[in-house]
Amino acid sequence: MLIITSYFGFLLTALTITSALFIGLSKIRLI
Repeated sequence: MLIITSYFGFLLTALTITSALFIGLSKIRLI
């Protein structure tokens, strides 16, 4: 159970970082 929780947390963190970078690039392109 611990492995599944840690894997889900890692996946959520990766998704958050990816979306944050994508939003940052979009803002830079708009400016």
